[in-house]
Amino acid sequence: YGVIEGVTFGLMDGLQVLYEAGAELTECSLVGGGARSAIWAQLIADVLNIPIITHEGGEAGGALGAARLAWLVTGGDEQLVCAKPKERQRYLPDSSQQAFLQQRLQEFRLQYRQQVEARGMLRS
Repeated sequence: YGVIEGVTFGLMDGLQVLYEAGAELTECSLVGGGARSAIWAQLIADVLNIPIITHEGGEAGGALGAARLAWLVTGGDEQLVCAKPKERQRYLPDSSQQAFLQQRLQEFRLQYRQQVEARGMLRS
């Protein structure tokens, strides 16, 4: 659980940068191997505080996206190539987890800063 929690907190830090740049997200799709995990999808929804959607065939992730781009470049019909895959599951943020996860996120960020500082000392 600690690994997926850490990766999810990293996603939150990335999302924060997007928000600061003016992006507005109302939902997000989860693809790749992680899309197979309902536990992880729910954790991401809870931490990012936005709905997370998995799609039919979404576990193929980037490979499917690359194949679709190749299909488009070789003359594939744009309507077919860019058709949105069928939604498999929608994970909604659980507000009862917010306080706990925000505390964990702050601890994660503190530990990250401490690790960066410690590595700097080792290089000196």
